[in-house]
Amino acid sequence: MKYFDLVTFGSALKDISFYSDEVFVVKNKKSVKMPKLLAMEYGAKVAIEDLFVTYGGGAMNVAVGTKNFGVKVSPMIRIGKDNVGMELFNYLKKQKISTDLVEVRKEDKTGFSIVISSAKDKEHTIFTFKGASNHLQVHSLRNFTTKWFYVASLTSKDWKSEFEKITRQTKKDVKIAWNPGELQLRNQKTLINFLSYVEVLILNKSEAIELLSGIKKRINKTKLQDKKYLLKELLNLGPQKVVITLGEKGVCAIDENEQFYYYPSQSNQKRIVDTVGAGDAFSSGLMSGLIKFKDFDKALQLGIRNSSNVLYRVGAQNGLLKIKL
Repeated sequence: MKYFDLVTFGSALKDISFYSDEVFVVKNKKSVKMPKLLAMEYGAKVAIEDLFVTYGGGAMNVAVGTKNFGVKVSPMIRIGKDNVGMELFNYLKKQKISTDLVEVRKEDKTGFSIVISSAKDKEHTIFTFKGASNHLQVHSLRNFTTKWFYVASLTSKDWKSEFEKITRQTKKDVKIAWNPGELQLRNQKTLINFLSYVEVLILNKSEAIELLSGIKKRINKTKLQDKKYLLKELLNLGPQKVVITLGEKGVCAIDENEQFYYYPSQSNQKRIVDTVGAGDAFSSGLMSGLIKFKDFDKALQLGIRNSSNVLYRVGAQNGLLKIKL
């Protein structure tokens, strides 16, 4: 039976990224959940400064990122038997990442994303077609052994039953790190019911606020800006550890002993060219640290190093650190 240090679940996509000076960031005081908006002139033809084609998706990005640290990883993803799908499949082969759990389906179209970035602010908005990833089914869990699952955004209509299959493996001492996606965050009651199975819950700040404000209807908006408050409230929902990524401000976390952690970003603001994939890069470092060091503090630091470095290259994978731990 095959052994993997880590199995990742989620999407696999081809990314098309471009920048423009005619795209800019505006503040939105009307919404706590959407404090900033990416804007452009309505009805205009917007010029593109440059175009980049890369690969992405949560399961793909974290698989590539952890492989760079010497983790034996296998992504459980679904792709179409089309040109893009075969590109992704061969890319994994080239990276020497196991394709044993990759499902290739003739009837599916492989997903892709269009990433629009502001040339000035380097912030982005992503238009995503998940394609085959929308039909991902958790399979072959008895055909391998592992210590860790990393679950990124699941977009299948049956994500609840698929995630339930994953949680059953905790009886076999498999630990789960979960970075829930939009569909999970919209189904808050179901999400909360799964949290007791989760070793590490990973959210960005806006996701953390969205989750808690949905549960606590009369919550004070000032409290939602308090990092320690967010962490402790999320920990009380059931996971062993909670991590909140703070974008350019770094990361904060709490463990099962209610020990708080905070690490600022190590990035040089003047060198940043792209923020796409920073969250997945952090997760790659975090998971590699948990697997190799078995130390939460060291894992957080490795996550910050990796996420800071990826900001200097275009694409979710091009700036990832390559260090054998």
